[in-house]
Amino acid sequence: MNGRSPPVRRFGALSAHTPGRQDEAFLAALYLACRTDLGALPVPLSVVAGIARHQQGQRDADYAQRYPGAQSWLLEDAGRAVGWVLLAQGAQGVRVVDLAVDAGQRRKGVARAVLRALQGEEARIALRVRADNARARALYASLGFVIVQNQGDVLELAWNSHL
Repeated sequence: MNGRSPPVRRFGALSAHTPGRQDEAFLAALYLACRTDLGALPVPLSVVAGIARHQQGQRDADYAQRYPGAQSWLLEDAGRAVGWVLLAQGAQGVRVVDLAVDAGQRRKGVARAVLRALQGEEARIALRVRADNARARALYASLGFVIVQNQGDVLELAWNSHL
């Protein structure tokens, strides 16, 4: 046994399970890899890692408060962790609260697989993206997401199966 929880859902070819203690190191590294601003700090890597752990804890607490009942999924491809997604189900459909892909797995269809699988299950999907994240915005546009609110540095996007 590899210590991982058995897959409990699929996103296309990707399997997913609820993260456990055995996944904490991967999730911490994933968070840090997504926070390139922290890597630019003129301090030792151990300090950056400590700051990242603290901020990751703050993020998780914020998500738990704003999205009670949200489901966290560790994404795997052939048994290898490749990303993480947090989904919140609501009356208006599903919200992709957070979606992060391991740096070595980016541009290989991981995020696309997750979103396409959700499009096959849900009538409406909502998410937010930084306005300056051109790659993510291009992916979302290619999948039919449209801007429903421009908040300056953040855009609210939605996909609706009826459009």
